[in-house]
Amino acid sequence: MDIYIEKRKIKKKAGECMDFMIDFLAKGLDGSAQRQKVISNNIANANTPGYKRRDVDFQRILSAELNDTARRTTLKQTDKRHLSGAVNNKSSLFPVKKMGETAYRNDGNSVDIDVEMASLAKNNIYYNTLVRQLNDRFQMINNVLDRS
Repeated sequence: MDIYIEKRKIKKKAGECMDFMIDFLAKGLDGSAQRQKVISNNIANANTPGYKRRDVDFQRILSAELNDTARRTTLKQTDKRHLSGAVNNKSSLFPVKKMGETAYRNDGNSVDIDVEMASLAKNNIYYNTLVRQLNDRFQMINNVLDRS
């Protein structure tokens, strides 16, 4: 089965495809949730002197992981009761970066509340889109199970 993610073709077997997509969407949700916390923290510190805005670049990391096929190995299931061998690597959250030393105000704070609110809205849309895609995947699985 061929999957297209960000216009890149990936060859996967049908069973691996579903596990891969669910895991990929879940990691995207984790990164988006972490970005939500960081943006909220930026907004909360908008009036803190010397505070530097922070961000999470999880989309670049997910893209790099998508390209790293050497790390993605699967175990062969010889019995349906065996574990699939899929590794759920939630222990490594996405790194939070301090964004530059440029300050927009005299007190050294680099938070622009308008930029943060726009980033919050964009991240919210992204998160909701991933949730909808994940729900669609699970609905597809439920439809298959109901018909068999």
